[in-house]
Amino acid sequence: MLTTYLSVHQAQLLQISNAQLCPFTCVGHVRYLRKTLLESCWVNAKNNNQKNNFELPTTEQLVEIITNTKNDELVAQACIEVMANLPQNKNIIFINELLNEPALRAFFKIIINKVVIQQHSFNLIRLLNLNTLFFAYSAEEEIAPQTLATINKITKLAQHHDSQILTAIFDALSEQAHLSPLMSLFLLSLNFEQVNSLSNHASNTLSVDQTLHILLQSGFVKLIVLANSLLQQVEQPALIIALIRRMLGDKLDQLVEYDIQRLAWQGDESALLEFQQQLKHNWSKYETALSSLRLIAGHSLDEVPNAIYLSAMDSYSQGVFNLHRYYQHLAANKAQDEVAS
Repeated sequence: MLTTYLSVHQAQLLQISNAQLCPFTCVGHVRYLRKTLLESCWVNAKNNNQKNNFELPTTEQLVEIITNTKNDELVAQACIEVMANLPQNKNIIFINELLNEPALRAFFKIIINKVVIQQHSFNLIRLLNLNTLFFAYSAEEEIAPQTLATINKITKLAQHHDSQILTAIFDALSEQAHLSPLMSLFLLSLNFEQVNSLSNHASNTLSVDQTLHILLQSGFVKLIVLANSLLQQVEQPALIIALIRRMLGDKLDQLVEYDIQRLAWQGDESALLEFQQQLKHNWSKYETALSSLRLIAGHSLDEVPNAIYLSAMDSYSQGVFNLHRYYQHLAANKAQDEVAS
């Protein structure tokens, strides 16, 4: 099937890849695109008497495929489509083989980035440790053992942890993965005072854009007012709009017209100004209802998930939500074990 995906369905693969990165495209629509692709692939294989079994390539085969295709993103999406139809034990073997092959380290990072934002990612996330995720989001080929030890402390966070531990984790993430689901996981584990303290620390070394990225990944809705006031000053307003959308989900439609949101995100300067003005004007109407909330894609962190609201999330937000939900589950089990002992 991998060969069929790459030889016949490149446009559909890229469409799915782009849709998963769009803050306005819901998981439900991505699922439809993937189902359509799978059906087309089955029909094509049948019509051409080709094998239609799902198999991942060996590392040697993959190096050859990437060399011939000359598009890592395309090949990675094709692998992801195959992985979606395989048991997770086979997928984790494939991931480990990529990690252990130096020639495929860059490709491994693309795969992990894609794995986290898949609709079936929750079951695979539990098989990936934080160091693997950190390596995938970093730009480095090797990570210092001390840094990895620091990153592992994310799983042991509690509200009473001292600022030195939090700052050490934050600095490691800021240097390598300041805008990533892993940074979101860390920030979502903190209270507002801790987030505010880290943002003050960040403002001494990071740009205005990067500092806003940090704040908006924390889920505190009240912070969008500050972000909106700086939209005309940042270098990449599209990223700020994407983060606001990923925090509020369709609740942003109450503050800014949907079409204006999309146009502003796409770089329309007049729409960007209109976005800023509408949000500023409408915030007072909803401030009481929204300012105290902490959200991912418009949903509270402690809200019990269901299929409908997960399908309405964008893919990136669902990835963040799955990470947060899994590590909250681990923390709760650990707390229960401590009480029992």
